Amino acid sequence: MNAIGLVEVIGYVAAIQAGDASLKSANVNLLDITKVGSGIVTLIISGDVGAVKSAVEAAENAVLQIGKLRSTHVIPRIDKSVGNILLKKEEPKINIKEEPKDLDTKIPLIKEEPIEEKLEEEKAKDLDSSLNNLNNSLDIENEKKDIKNIEIEDKEQKKEFDKEYLSKLKVKELKSLIKKLDSSFTNKDLNSLKKEELIQIIENLSKGDK
Repeated sequence: MNAIGLVEVIGYVAAIQAGDASLKSANVNLLDITKVGSGIVTLIISGDVGAVKSAVEAAENAVLQIGKLRSTHVIPRIDKSVGNILLKKEEPKINIKEEPKDLDTKIPLIKEEPIEEKLEEEKAKDLDSSLNNLNNSLDIENEKKDIKNIEIEDKEQKKEFDKEYLSKLKVKELKSLIKKLDSSFTNKDLNSLKKEELIQIIENLSKGDK
């Protein structure tokens, strides 16, 4: 460090103007802009002796245009100890967050399944649900048929067939019932008959008539 230039002004705006002018006029460095108090601001410029003198003069002229100049001074070949004091700045405080104590503890990663696999799983679940519903429906239908067959067999044993009950049966069931009551009837005999006629035959058979 060859020389130090000091420029003391009134007002922060004037100090900024002085610093700008000094840097533009010569090859110098602006080390600091210090607020002394009561509106007094000091600029510290460093560089070669000639460059510092030129920069200080430019700063003076710039301040006189917009503000008040208190004083200027150039110190050639400044002592290293004084220079170190001027350049000494408070080190910035780094806010270091406290790290977790158990650094070896690993947080398990959540493995995300691909969207396509999720969609396939949902489709498979929906298919299983549909199959279960279908099987349940078939079981219910089979139970209804079993109950109906039991009712028919019970009535066959008792030989009791009322017209209301027979009217609820299908034609196919009526034909089957007639064959059970009298095996002499054939499909050919029964196919040409209407439901009412089939019911009449069953009533006659249940009474012992043909």
